Amino acid sequence: MLFFVDAMLGNIAKKLRLLGFDSEYFSDIGDSELLEKSRNENRTIISKDQNLIKRAKKMGIQSIYISKEDEIEQFLEILEKTHLEFNEISGDVARCPKCNFRTSQIKKSEIINEIPEKILEYHDQFWKCDGCNQIYWEGTHIKNLQEFVSKINF
Repeated sequence: MLFFVDAMLGNIAKKLRLLGFDSEYFSDIGDSELLEKSRNENRTIISKDQNLIKRAKKMGIQSIYISKEDEIEQFLEILEKTHLEFNEISGDVARCPKCNFRTSQIKKSEIINEIPEKILEYHDQFWKCDGCNQIYWEGTHIKNLQEFVSKINF
């Protein structure tokens, strides 16, 4: 399933990407362009903007209206409409939270000069974004996100 997350929900887009879902997000895109791209790319719009959701429905574009403020409740709204499964976060399925490209595992020996020494000491698995070349590892932020996912899957 492909998503287009509107500018009000950037954290949702990042979390969907880390969970492996193709989720476009631009903080500065107008509604007309967002609707057009969504229709052309067959993406489901996720938004808190009721007028945008109404326009999407009139155009036959799938959409999910987010009415809650709490992120866990927002994800539950997405689950209710899509019946997706949010599994644990893994670099092997994640998409880059910055640019939405896939990540690929990379050998530690290939990135020695690009990562702080302490990180290299404590981690053995690394992933590199196929788009922007950002390097990732499973640090404490991933553990926090795992807890977030477990709350969604209660």
